[in-house]
Amino acid sequence: MGKATAHSQGPPAYRDDPDHAETASMASAVLLDDVDYFPDEELPSYTDTPAESHTSATPGVSLSANHHQFYEPPPEPPFSSHDFNYSEYRTRFPNYSTEASTLSTFIKQQLQYPASYFVQLCGTHTETRRNGNKETKDNITDFYIRINLTYLLGHWGSGSIEFLPDNKRGYRGTIIPRLPSSKSISLDEEIGGDELSTWCKKYVSDPSKIKSFTLKREIQHHDTKKLEHLLRSAIAETNYRGHVSIEFLKQHERVVIYSPGTINQWRMTVWIRWMFYLSFLWIFAWPVLFFLTSRYEVVKGIFQYADSPPNTNPSRKPTVMSEVDWFHRWESAVKRAALARMVNMDGACLDEEYRQATERADARGEAVGRTPEIPRTGNVFADGALGLIGQGLRVAEGYSAQRGWGGDC
Repeated sequence: MGKATAHSQGPPAYRDDPDHAETASMASAVLLDDVDYFPDEELPSYTDTPAESHTSATPGVSLSANHHQFYEPPPEPPFSSHDFNYSEYRTRFPNYSTEASTLSTFIKQQLQYPASYFVQLCGTHTETRRNGNKETKDNITDFYIRINLTYLLGHWGSGSIEFLPDNKRGYRGTIIPRLPSSKSISLDEEIGGDELSTWCKKYVSDPSKIKSFTLKREIQHHDTKKLEHLLRSAIAETNYRGHVSIEFLKQHERVVIYSPGTINQWRMTVWIRWMFYLSFLWIFAWPVLFFLTSRYEVVKGIFQYADSPPNTNPSRKPTVMSEVDWFHRWESAVKRAALARMVNMDGACLDEEYRQATERADARGEAVGRTPEIPRTGNVFADGALGLIGQGLRVAEGYSAQRGWGGDC
């Protein structure tokens, strides 16, 4: 019987319903009780054959046309672990260090997927509490929002492979970065095949007991400064007075393949790593591992947000949509999530459904109008009283908007 394996998935999508969540107290995740019914269709039968991943991009479907936010993280390597931020995955699967063809196939499969790419917005303020002569300051999180940007890098398999050029220092089976030696120049002639297969064969044939092969994923030509400025302006329009931080996070940036062996097994075991951290033994272990490991860092996948860097080409063409176009699509949803004090510390992301629901809510608000007419009763005194009340409410609303929210106190 086959053995089912669990694969890591990206952060779950936030399931707020902006159609009904008009205030912070009403913004919440969808519960099972909110589902009207469940389909009666039978579940598919269990099979031991794992589902195959993509083999090619869907023909005739333009990602830039429908802006579909489909996201699938790279498949998790066997015998692997990862760091706390999911940016680096490590594997010591023995076949990757003994079979060049298996290693080459694995690298090609991994480089079909871009790094997982997110924008994260966090708003905080400081509250000061005084108890007699004692003063305590608490850091309060007002909102914590994350949006997945990976689909803006193109469809599956749209990246390109780049190798370490001969005129640049790097790890080519060495301990420290070096230029290629005269022997490595004729490697293609000796082994034959494409460049990736050549490097895989060299890594497998390396007699070093402790060695590693690293592949990287790189995102290019995204104008993060412009997008950060636009997002800050959107938060400022909500009259937020707190401290805003905006980060562009990447996951699955690196995959490190270690050769099998006791030392590499120890360096990948979480509790052993923490034991070395807490006991400060890493001060002695790190130099030993550094000088014992032969490193190969010669290949990386390039995924471009646009065909040229920002501010270099007037006719710069984005892969899916420009930073400004993306901002206009998400501006209202970002404001609503911030005003709702949405805090997704579990890494959940706002999804396309939330954005579309926000658009529908905005359309209804524009149709109804933000300042409805004051009702008329026909009584002069009653109508005058209602008019005074309405004016007072508008003054209070204006004062609240001018004062803002989320400031230090």
